[in-house]
Amino acid sequence: MKTPPGLAGAAVLFWGLMTGFVVVAVAIALVLEGSRLVAWRWDLSRRDVNRISDLCAIGLVGTVLYLSATTEAARVPMAVFQWLPVVVVLLVASQAYAAEHRVDLTTFFFTLRRRAERGGDGGRRSIDLTYPYVVLCALAGGAANVRTPWFYAGLCALAAWALWGARARRVSPVAWAALLLMVSVAGYGGHLALHEVHRALELRVSELLAGLLRDETDPYQSHTAIGHLGTLKLSDRIVLRVELPPGQGPPLLLREASYNTYNTTMWFAVDSTFAAVQPEADGKTWTLARHTGPATGLTVSQYLKRGRGVLAWPHDGFRAEQLGVVGMQRNRLGTIKVDEGLGLVRYRVQRTPAVAVDGPPDANDLKISPGEASIVARVATELGLAVQPTNEILATVARYFGENFRYSMFLAAGGRGVPPLEDFLLRRRAGHCEYFATATVLLLRAAGVPARYATGYSVEEWSRLENAYVVRARHAHSWARVWVDGAWRDFDTTPPVWASVEAEAGSIWEPARDFWAWVVFLFSRWRWGETEDGLGRYVGWLLIPLVAALAWRLYSRKRVRTPGAHEGPEPVVGARAGEDSEFYLIERRLGELVFARAPSESLLSWLARIEAARPPSVPTDPLRDLLSLHYRYRFDPRGLGAAEREALRTRALSWLGGDDGVRRAPTGSAWPRA
Repeated sequence: MKTPPGLAGAAVLFWGLMTGFVVVAVAIALVLEGSRLVAWRWDLSRRDVNRISDLCAIGLVGTVLYLSATTEAARVPMAVFQWLPVVVVLLVASQAYAAEHRVDLTTFFFTLRRRAERGGDGGRRSIDLTYPYVVLCALAGGAANVRTPWFYAGLCALAAWALWGARARRVSPVAWAALLLMVSVAGYGGHLALHEVHRALELRVSELLAGLLRDETDPYQSHTAIGHLGTLKLSDRIVLRVELPPGQGPPLLLREASYNTYNTTMWFAVDSTFAAVQPEADGKTWTLARHTGPATGLTVSQYLKRGRGVLAWPHDGFRAEQLGVVGMQRNRLGTIKVDEGLGLVRYRVQRTPAVAVDGPPDANDLKISPGEASIVARVATELGLAVQPTNEILATVARYFGENFRYSMFLAAGGRGVPPLEDFLLRRRAGHCEYFATATVLLLRAAGVPARYATGYSVEEWSRLENAYVVRARHAHSWARVWVDGAWRDFDTTPPVWASVEAEAGSIWEPARDFWAWVVFLFSRWRWGETEDGLGRYVGWLLIPLVAALAWRLYSRKRVRTPGAHEGPEPVVGARAGEDSEFYLIERRLGELVFARAPSESLLSWLARIEAARPPSVPTDPLRDLLSLHYRYRFDPRGLGAAEREALRTRALSWLGGDDGVRRAPTGSAWPRA
């Protein structure tokens, strides 16, 4: 290895700490760094190295196929990249324990292999894989997306380790280290500044959109919940699965979003920018409010489209556990969205009425748009809401809708030019949950009670097949959120028959579809890596026979002892092969007798220039052959054989022996470098 001692092992350990594969990283580091402690080496042929490379390629293909079957498509490239240090470690280890510490380039290209087999490869070219492997480990560790200062510190430490041996000797080590530290600190500061600029820009854009929603709502109609819910009401598709503890059951409302501004049949969330929620140390626990007392829980299984979505959340939930997403954001209205998650997430929500996750009410929670103000005020006056305490207001409103209204999914056309809410309250007195929830919120606001509009799902249906509650798209629901006694609570005035009415519209093929949906759900749980059963846990064992066979083949190969192993101190990092060539003495003497070599001039060009000058008493005929031996000794990875090395030494000294001054040259002095 040409890398500094310990660098490759440190890079592998860095990768393991970032990705969580610490045990694997320790094993790889011991294997790679252990090559420095043994004297023997494998005498691997080019064909042996090619086979090892082919095995690594097969491992890469297998890794891609396995991760494609068990990981979301968008995350496959990064997941494969994280495993690359393991995929190629056999090739790097074979170089570490081989007699030649380099790998021929033909190993990586089948066309070059065939050319080499035909003898038409010309000069062989080889590379040292250790430094590329160090870089690969650093990049693969970054693919884990660990956003802590330790990642940056580890990266800087690896860079300093690698650059230390190549630093200019004329620079003081203290000055070099201080400069590197200064550059590292400046880079980290620049990274933080860019992050702050991005966050500030995102906040500005959010505020701008919120302002536009207040002034002009038509361009953002697709963002409303009412239109969205209308398209889901008749669908039998299962969207959620809920597991409740013993003793708990429906009715249960799971909210997705809340809104505080109504205008022309549309609801909007105003002054509700999202803020990031930081996970706990395990990366899968997300706490919205601190609570140390007793709590109950429920488990929700939910699909995420392209890894992002809005969570279905109970009103009293304060912490999510086992939620495998990268980012979570929440707003003051209680809406929670996640991103960079798996296609299916299964999370447990801890619940207690003792904490609140929604922000306190503000002026928006009492506003009534001018188009609905008169009709809402008229109904509120008829009910006498203005003079009642809050709890009586809620009872009056619930009784008003329960006794005078009915639930209906099919509405005839209303009066021409009559606003939909007025038609619902004064004429038809029939509608679906969106009408009941909207009218309830506005009536409560007219009575001075802060209220919000909420959308989500109602948990109603038990599945004996899945042994859990299933929530279908037709269970989408709307209700009111009301501020009572210093806390927000759900207030649903929709007649409870709505669930059975919509269930009657279900298809006769629903049982068959439910069975297929259950099969898909089980496959998704296996695919997204939640369970340890199935084929996934056994795939890795299939590689053991292949690795064992390769290990036996390598162990049975002929071993050679590294020349000079354990006979002296470790060579200085950065020393280059052939620096003790006697041709450098000839170069020095020619510079004294004829003319010096230019800094950018090769030895071959310089020798040709000397030959053209034909200097007297300076024989140049033997120098061509000596230069050829020198070049091979200096640059050929195979170097010179013992006989050729001795020929270079004796012939060079013989040429130098023709001049008395050369004999007095200090042969132990430092050699100039080509």
